[in-house]
Amino acid sequence: MPDRLGLPGEEASETAMHNLGYILKSAREDRDLTQTEVMRRTGINNKTLSGYENNIAEPDLTTFAQLMELYQLSADQVLGTGSSGSFVTASEQELIELYRLLPKKRRREVLEILRLITRSRPQGDE
Repeated sequence: MPDRLGLPGEEASETAMHNLGYILKSAREDRDLTQTEVMRRTGINNKTLSGYENNIAEPDLTTFAQLMELYQLSADQVLGTGSSGSFVTASEQELIELYRLLPKKRRREVLEILRLITRSRPQGDE
């Protein structure tokens, strides 16, 4: 899977830990798992998982390894010690792949539509 978070040196690990909640939540959602399903498979309770996903707490190494295995991610991808770039969810990767299949004219149209949508989107809308 092309998910990755990579920046050089200390900046990478600092940014990775700041984004860890986003990465964990995105990975769970990309695999269509609920917090309850993660709890059932790992024993991590919902409140604890919610804390990880909201950057309130960080998992210990054992828990981190469990989540990496469940989400089919490597620690390199999440901590940024592997390839360079920024974290890309499976959904974002699909958008990129579909975009690349479009002819140039359609790409411009898609970009314009996305710009319009993001400008008109109410704050807090998910």
